[in-house]
Amino acid sequence: MLTESQITEYRSEGFLLLEDVFDTGDIAALRREVTDLYGTEHPGRIFEEDGTTVRGIHGCHTTGALFSRLVRLPELLTAAEQLLESKVHVFQCKVNAKKALRGEVWQWHQDYSVWGPKDGMPEPRAVNVALLLDDATEHNGPLLVVPGSHRNGAIAPWRPEPEGTSRWEADLSAKLKFALDAEQMAKVTAESEIRSVVGRAGSLLFFHPCIAHGSGANMAPTDRTMAFVSYNSVDNELREVPRPRPEFVASRDYRPLELVDGGLIA
Repeated sequence: MLTESQITEYRSEGFLLLEDVFDTGDIAALRREVTDLYGTEHPGRIFEEDGTTVRGIHGCHTTGALFSRLVRLPELLTAAEQLLESKVHVFQCKVNAKKALRGEVWQWHQDYSVWGPKDGMPEPRAVNVALLLDDATEHNGPLLVVPGSHRNGAIAPWRPEPEGTSRWEADLSAKLKFALDAEQMAKVTAESEIRSVVGRAGSLLFFHPCIAHGSGANMAPTDRTMAFVSYNSVDNELREVPRPRPEFVASRDYRPLELVDGGLIA
């Protein structure tokens, strides 16, 4: 259970980092499953611009047994229900690989700028929960956030493109079409400094879908792997949209999640 002060910090800053939530055994097991997912052909597996380095795996909770359990653990699920004050479902579950010396940039953006217009999410009644599967340092492309930038909602909404001009993979590449530009970032950072989220493997990061965030290239000889679960309130069902993204990118399964007993490794 999150404390009142932790909930207040999240609502004020737009993010909350909890250190050392999962132990080394849990993290090792998840890493092994991630390695298996990297080598499995799946439409949710995308690559960096070199075409060979895995950039991300999407829909992990439907393809990995441990990830299916992870999204139902109280460390994530109970906290998400507290922050959203409702039952929740998994909207997205993914792994961002950020491989050593090859992991590319994630440009500055807000998740809800896409989730709203492109996926039909009515309100930003969602929360991202990121589990660090490797230590995040200043040198291996840590997540960067602008505290408080979630308070003004979507800054640069995604705009529909002519049919056939873009595939969903383009929304997840190193060249985001909905990235915030220099002028927008100057406004966002006028009253708040950019902060890097560094921490040990096993830490949990909660962050708001409207917070401005991104990450640089991995310049270290170590990976910076993170697992992301994006929970959406069951009361915030997606509207119908033209050309909806695949289920493993934007799920429309609104069945509320139920907690599992025991830890990650039952």
